[in-house]
Amino acid sequence: METNKWGKAYWVDLGERVGSTVVYGLITLLTANSVTEITPDLAWVIVGLPTVLSLLKGLAANMRGPEPSASVVNVDSYGSDPPNELPPG
Repeated sequence: METNKWGKAYWVDLGERVGSTVVYGLITLLTANSVTEITPDLAWVIVGLPTVLSLLKGLAANMRGPEPSASVVNVDSYGSDPPNELPPG
């Protein structure tokens, strides 16, 4: 069975990532507003640019492998049973 790389699961994954970037940017914007005057240019740098970059990264990540994912990290690389302890060191 072939997986649809551009199916609903992928778009939900990407939406969560981009949406959280918007929320983080808005929190930063509100925090910065207490320190300095926010101009439209500054708002773009704080919220808009990171959101666009998050979207582009998620689109590019989905094109790199056979499985649909907005993540650059291959979660399969952790294995099915991650260790419960950190290695000594």
